[in-house]
Amino acid sequence: MPITRVCIASETFLPLIGGSEKQAFLQSKCLRERGMETTIITMHFQRECPVYEVLEGVPVLRVARGILIWRDLLPGVLRRFCYLLALSVLGWQLWQRRHTYDILHVFQFSLFTLPALFVCRLAHKPLVVGMRNDSPLSQRGRRAHSWSDLDGLAHLGRPVLRLINHQLWLAQARILVLSTHMRSSLKHYGLDGAITHLLPNGVDIARFTPHPEHEEPLTVVCVARFRHQKGIDVLLCAWSLLVEQLPAARLLLVGDGPLFASLQRLVEELKITDSVEFVGMCANVAQQYQRGSIAVLPSRWEGMPNALLEAMACGRACVATRVSGSADLLFREEHGLLVEPEDRNGLAAALWLLLTDPELVRRYGQAARQHVEQHYTLPRLMDKQQELYEDLLMHYHQKKGLRKIDKKWRENHKKEIA
Repeated sequence: MPITRVCIASETFLPLIGGSEKQAFLQSKCLRERGMETTIITMHFQRECPVYEVLEGVPVLRVARGILIWRDLLPGVLRRFCYLLALSVLGWQLWQRRHTYDILHVFQFSLFTLPALFVCRLAHKPLVVGMRNDSPLSQRGRRAHSWSDLDGLAHLGRPVLRLINHQLWLAQARILVLSTHMRSSLKHYGLDGAITHLLPNGVDIARFTPHPEHEEPLTVVCVARFRHQKGIDVLLCAWSLLVEQLPAARLLLVGDGPLFASLQRLVEELKITDSVEFVGMCANVAQQYQRGSIAVLPSRWEGMPNALLEAMACGRACVATRVSGSADLLFREEHGLLVEPEDRNGLAAALWLLLTDPELVRRYGQAARQHVEQHYTLPRLMDKQQELYEDLLMHYHQKKGLRKIDKKWRENHKKEIA
C-alpha cells in the first residue's frame, strides 16, 4: 500500500503554545512514526519564525508573512481584511501543493477552514476538519467576538452557514469532534451536514505518569494559558475563600498569557500572595503536576482540555468546570469533581473537600489514571484516526474509479452516436 501523505493545516503553531498546536505537533510526529508523510502548514504570525523548518522530523511551512506581520498595527476593519487576504494566500498554497498530499486535515472549524474546503472540492481531495473549541449553550451569542470558533462563523449569517454546510456535504468531509457536547453545537449552528466522528485528544502516558514521592502537602496545580477562557480569575477568588480556612494550602499557576499582569494584581488585591506561586512557562509540565496531588481547571469553555488529560494521566485528583470535554473526562464525577463555570463558592468547596480528605484524593487519582489508560492513550486514538484516513482514501479511490468509468462510457457512447 502506498504511503499516505497528510497535510495538517493549523491556524497557529509553535512557538505559540496551546492545546491545538500541541495536538497538531504530537499527532504529526506519531503519524510519521507509523510510516505516513505529514506536513504542517500554518499562518506566519511571528516574524522571527522561519518560513520553512523541520521540527523533530516534521516539516513546517508558514505562509502569508508579508501580510500578517503588519496586521496588529492596523485598525479593526483593515486587520480583518488582512486576515481574509492571508486566507486567500493559504488557499493558493494549498492548491499549488495539492499533488503533495492525499488528505487535508484542518485543525480548526472556523473561517480558516473555508480555503481548505474550496481547494478540496476543486482538487477532489478528502477533507477532515477537527473542531477544537466549544462553548456552553448558555454562552452562545454572547461570546461571539472572534474568528477562532463556530461563533466566529456565525458572524457570517445563516445563509452563509447553510452554504458552508452544503459544501461540506458535497465534499463528503469528515468532522472530528472532541466531545459529545460538540455534536449539539454543530446542530445548533446548522453545520451537521458532514459525517461526524467522536475522536478526543490523546495523551502520552509514558511522559505523564504518577510520582507520589514528589508531592508537596496541601498543594493544588493549575496549568493553563492566562486568558479569559481559562477562568483563572474565578479560581483566585475561590482560593481567597479557601485559604481563610486552610492557610497552609498552596496554589501553583503554571503558564503565561495576556492576563498575566492583571492576575498578579488580583492576587495582591485579594491578599493571597503568600499562598499563590506563579511558576510561568515550563518545559517539563509533568514535573509541575507531580508537585501537588490535586489539579484544577476552572475554564469558562473548552474543547477537550489537554491540561486535564495530562493531570489525570499523572494520577492527580481533578476539579474542573462542567464544560465540553471536561464533563466527558470526569463523567459522573467518577474520576474527579465538577462545578459550574463562574461558581467561585462551588470551586472553593470542591477544593476544600479534596484538600481535607487524602483518601478521596488517592481514590480519584487512581481512577483518573486508569480511565486515561483505558480510553485516552495517544496510540489508541491514533489507531482510530489512521483507520479513518484509510477508509476515507478508499472511498475516494472508489469514487475516482467510478468517475473514470463514467467518463469512458460517455466517450464510447458519443462515438456510437457519431
